[in-house]
Amino acid sequence: MPTPDTFWSYFGATLTYLAVLAIPGGLVGRAAGLRGWALAGLAPLLSYTVTGLAGPWLALAGVSYNPLTVAGVTAVLAGLGFGLRKLGQNRGWIKAGSEEPPTKWHPRAHYAVAACVALAVGISILVVLSARGGTTAVFQRWDTVFHANGIRYIAETGDGSLTGMGTVNWYPDGSFYPNAYHLVGSLVYSISGTTIPVTLNAITMPVAGIFALSMVALIRQLGGRAVFAGCTALVAAAATTGAYESVSSGLLPFALGIVLTPLAVVALARFLARPGLDTGYVLALTAVGLLAAHSSALFGALLFAFPVVVQRWYRALRHKRLDGVPEGRGGWRVIGGDVVKMVPVMVGSALLAAPHILGALKFTSGSYPYYAWGSELPVLKSLALLVTFRQVLSAPQVWLTVLLVIGVLSLFRLGRMRWIGLAALGFSALFVLVASFGAEPWVISLSRPWWNDRYRLMALAAIPLCLLAGHGMAELQRWFAKWASGRSLVKSRPALPARLGLATAVFVVAASAVLTKGFYTESNAHAVSFLYYNGPEGEVTPPVSADELAAMNELTKMNIGPDEKVLNERFDGTAWLYAITGIHPVAGHYDPGVPPPDAKYLALHFRDYDTDPEVRAAVRRLNIKHVLIGSTPIKIGEPPAPGLRDLDGLNFLRKDFGNAGASIYTLTR
Repeated sequence: MPTPDTFWSYFGATLTYLAVLAIPGGLVGRAAGLRGWALAGLAPLLSYTVTGLAGPWLALAGVSYNPLTVAGVTAVLAGLGFGLRKLGQNRGWIKAGSEEPPTKWHPRAHYAVAACVALAVGISILVVLSARGGTTAVFQRWDTVFHANGIRYIAETGDGSLTGMGTVNWYPDGSFYPNAYHLVGSLVYSISGTTIPVTLNAITMPVAGIFALSMVALIRQLGGRAVFAGCTALVAAAATTGAYESVSSGLLPFALGIVLTPLAVVALARFLARPGLDTGYVLALTAVGLLAAHSSALFGALLFAFPVVVQRWYRALRHKRLDGVPEGRGGWRVIGGDVVKMVPVMVGSALLAAPHILGALKFTSGSYPYYAWGSELPVLKSLALLVTFRQVLSAPQVWLTVLLVIGVLSLFRLGRMRWIGLAALGFSALFVLVASFGAEPWVISLSRPWWNDRYRLMALAAIPLCLLAGHGMAELQRWFAKWASGRSLVKSRPALPARLGLATAVFVVAASAVLTKGFYTESNAHAVSFLYYNGPEGEVTPPVSADELAAMNELTKMNIGPDEKVLNERFDGTAWLYAITGIHPVAGHYDPGVPPPDAKYLALHFRDYDTDPEVRAAVRRLNIKHVLIGSTPIKIGEPPAPGLRDLDGLNFLRKDFGNAGASIYTLTR
């Protein structure tokens, strides 16, 4: 059925999502001692931690997952954080404050950076709203149907297990998938009362704004300038490869993992500066949240944070001052101490995430096929794509490239954040390997956590590249301020120098907005529009067509029981049947890998219902009484399954509904 596509439906769902992001994680983070930008940045990730832990553990305990039980889990985790912090304080183990940022910002700087984050959120929402196509705003890419069905399944059943939502397609046992994204989505769906497509849109709209907030929290924690933080927030909202490109490909949980990845450094830096029960607890929850959001997010976060550790250990060996280390302590002792102190954090993380770890191990040793992409682009083209922040778009983001070049050339000005250069080099090299040598077996093995996919590796590389571009933008402000401070007009007016920093920052931001045509809002909206068309707008008919939605709406009038399944074609839009209506299809995902045996057999032989007893047996096992056939395949040119072709006129079927793009049949015997 056509889904509500009004301002108020999206506004209400988006507000609900922002509340779900802020409240559980904010309560847990504050109880554990987080304040300021660290609390603001880590709150969304900790909310995904709360839900990502609540779903699997409640399922193991036989308790339904819903807003009330999530509130209970929030209270438990917040209480545990508060207790650990108080224990450390009472025993004298905590010297509060040493984990806070090493430099102070003026109150005006905090307000200015907050304004940049708010602008980034607004840009992100505008991009997604501008990208929507048609009247239904249904996501059209490959995995989006799995995510949509999963959100509805959790909300309707209360089953937050790591395999439960997979039963919509891989019945009866389901399939492992880290489901924090879907657990949060189910809360938004249940609380806001909107449809699944609206819920998905609401969760997607602020994605680049979350990226901006994560970047600001990182820069603030490590003592970066406020101008650097504000500029990077805007770059994060402008870069196509940061969040938008993953969204445009339908990689929704992966995009979530990318925008939360910088927060791993925030939690790690606080722990290294002051190892303690409370900072260790936050670090453990951060690791679990990344794992629950997407399996590859934890791998990416480890790689992103590794240069921080390398820089720290390098400084220790050179007897340089380090946060949380007394003067005169030997370098090897510092390294050994860091490793030893990390062990309990790793053990705690592993215990909390035991269902995720065991599920992942079982999944990787199972029968689900792994297909490498095998990209073989010329190296120069790979490098060009990397530095111009684009893959799905034809036009490069030239002004971001200019800022990136400035940031690289002024890398020495980053001080304690020079490790960003090493992170950029490492991630860029990994992207080029996968993009240019992706068919090599050793490259496939190296990049397996990211499915050997150059689009995923580009998003990972975009994190340090956006930081460098933001640094370049901030350095422009520094140069303008230095130049202006020497002008006679400024020198002759005592009040002007104090306002010079803000004035030049506003000038650089305004100039960047003009040169990038609103921080590339239009081009990013074009990239995200692929999510609604499964290809360039106007060239590809959406797999979930208006005709198919009308047929799904008709099915809701046929009194189909909760234990019934509707037979459908796997590669057309009818795979969305459950997400749209709550009626279970036989094929609940476009993915043909390891389908249920009955589903596979019916796709091949259903037309032989009269003569094949195995077809009739499969129909009885799945309790099929209706058939829904669409017309717009997810794979361009993909013909219908042999067993579901040309059903008109078969004597065991009655056609009850038909339009130009969909048909409903009822079994007559």
